[in-house]
Amino acid sequence: MENKIKKRISVDLLMIVAIMLEFISLPILIHELVGIGLLFLILAHLKLNEKYFKAITKGKYTLKRTINLIINIGLLISLLITILTGIFISQKSLKNIKIGNNKMSDIHKSSSIISLIFLVLHLLITHKKLIRGLKKLH
Repeated sequence: MENKIKKRISVDLLMIVAIMLEFISLPILIHELVGIGLLFLILAHLKLNEKYFKAITKGKYTLKRTINLIINIGLLISLLITILTGIFISQKSLKNIKIGNNKMSDIHKSSSIISLIFLVLHLLITHKKLIRGLKKLH
């Protein structure tokens, strides 16, 4: 149990660092590599929280649970758009599959800001769980 908590917290903290790096001015290759790393961290986060997805169709939906689900779906969709457009407009790391244009770049930037907004909301609804996990490690 403690090992899973360590994995979850490690992945969550690495995601936060990677996201913060994505919003500072970095050379394009570093930005793209951090983005690819972030994709794998997101996949790991989803895998470590698969119990949540299995419970979506179970139980009653209160207003709070409904809002949480809407926030999580918004975050997932906006991240998916950000990741896909990032792949499409890649200039260095995945340049062989570049199919994007300036409009795609605008979508990438807009969706990353929307993702950040949903992320803040997601963190507001899940921060207690993260804090409990940190306390269990001590």
